[in-house]
Amino acid sequence: MKKLIVCGLTALCLSACSTNGGLSSSKNGKLERWTTFDGKTVSLQKMGDKQSKVYFYREKGAFQGPAVNVFVDGDYLASVLDGGYRAAIVCSAGDKILPSFTRNTSFADRDTGIDYNFVTGETEYVKITLNAQQQPIFQRVSKTEGEQAVSQLKQETQTLPRVKANRLCDKAVLDKFTLQVHSLFKFDKSSYKDMLKQGREEIKEIGRKINLGVVDIQEIKVVGYTDPMGSPAYNKALSKRRAKTVRQALLNANVKGNIVMEGLGERNLLVRDCLKKYPKDRKQRMLCDQPNRRVEIIIYGNRTN
Repeated sequence: MKKLIVCGLTALCLSACSTNGGLSSSKNGKLERWTTFDGKTVSLQKMGDKQSKVYFYREKGAFQGPAVNVFVDGDYLASVLDGGYRAAIVCSAGDKILPSFTRNTSFADRDTGIDYNFVTGETEYVKITLNAQQQPIFQRVSKTEGEQAVSQLKQETQTLPRVKANRLCDKAVLDKFTLQVHSLFKFDKSSYKDMLKQGREEIKEIGRKINLGVVDIQEIKVVGYTDPMGSPAYNKALSKRRAKTVRQALLNANVKGNIVMEGLGERNLLVRDCLKKYPKDRKQRMLCDQPNRRVEIIIYGNRTN
């Protein structure tokens, strides 16, 4: 009799985990769908035509705290421990990626995150670090830095991911150009008349590459960013004005197609510890923050033969 009861409870639990229904697993009530078996999953060595491979890693001894849960478009990927990493196939664009400390008091707000626009077909690296509030955040690093770091770490295998590598993705990221603001504008400026000669030449060259490329462009997106100095509202407005000016410069360079723009201010910083490093040295802090002051030009579309 006891054996029958145990078997019945086990079958019930397995059935609950394998159904497409589930309990609310974020504070906004979004449901996480679990699938126990899926024979359609794509190998990590094989990317689709709108996908990228991304390594998420946490350097050993970088910071203290519990495991950092990584969510891709609301679905759980891994719990990254000190000195660990996990790789995943993600959509090049459209996936919102979020880190969150493991906690037993509430669910993570998985409905949020940032769309990082990874270049289609490329392998990229994202380091897990902490912000000023001691909460986990992502920092993109170069391929050279990422490969070196991951070679010293261990792959996380203690949990099963719920991110489907074979899901449909909206669009491919054909290319991405990053322009440093110090070569684009005079300090704290954003208008076309305040653009520096070097910046105009860089945009003209990007326009030439776009027009010569053997690609079917669906959309070009211009995104402005600032450093964290100043108020968030001011930074967002400044980054939007700069993105608008770069968009105009692309049009002036005879770039055709749908060009959209947005300003994200101090979101998605590339360097995050400048204030901590140089609390009393404004000049050094400005130099440290230079990579954060940028404008990105992202090309979406399809490659043609």
